[in-house]
Amino acid sequence: MAVKIGLDPGHGGRDPGAVGPGGLQEKEVTLAVAGYLKEILVKAGFTVVVTRSGDQDVSLARRVEYLEAEKVELVLSLHLNSASTPEANYISSYILAPGGRAEKAAALLQKRLVEATGWPDGGVREANFYILRETSAPAVLVEMGFISNPEQEKALGQEVTQKLLAAALARGLAEFFGVELDAGNFPDIKGHWAEGAIRRVIAAGLMGGYPDGTFRPDQYLKRAELAMVLVKLLDRLPGGS
Repeated sequence: MAVKIGLDPGHGGRDPGAVGPGGLQEKEVTLAVAGYLKEILVKAGFTVVVTRSGDQDVSLARRVEYLEAEKVELVLSLHLNSASTPEANYISSYILAPGGRAEKAAALLQKRLVEATGWPDGGVREANFYILRETSAPAVLVEMGFISNPEQEKALGQEVTQKLLAAALARGLAEFFGVELDAGNFPDIKGHWAEGAIRRVIAAGLMGGYPDGTFRPDQYLKRAELAMVLVKLLDRLPGGS
């Protein structure tokens, strides 16, 4: 039986959540990341339910009621942080209390988010948030950066960053449940001009992705990395040495 995950994109409808200095709304980013994350997880064999699939008002009580009725095995609530100072820029994850499965899941999710973004590690913290307190399943709330930080707001509004966050969260969830993600399922190559070529070299085992679940197709290749690719190719040639 497939693992069932409950995704909770924060805010929605008349509640925009936090709003960045450039006008980006938290509810837009959380919904986008949830959509990309669901796509990755479903392809990996997870069953995924989402508390809102569009820009609608859904109360906290209704969200919990839905997640409880679906009997999910883990709840992941997606949010963005905000502060009175534009300098705040860390990623943090929240649980109700330490010592349980939620803390283990949060640690993996936190690690992958920090790896993927390179943003400062705010750690796993405790909070009495409604979604954490009222759900029966282990629950984690992630704050995926600060929308009040101009640089992070700009990044968070971009599709590539939203897919990066989704891939990182998928990696953390897969590790927590011991599920293998599709090695060729890199969200940042979809629609890329070299997508076909990238998929061929991945399928051939000549190249792979990064620990956060991304391929980063536009990142420069180091000479050492090229040497590793060429060695893999040589090993496949007759008489290769």
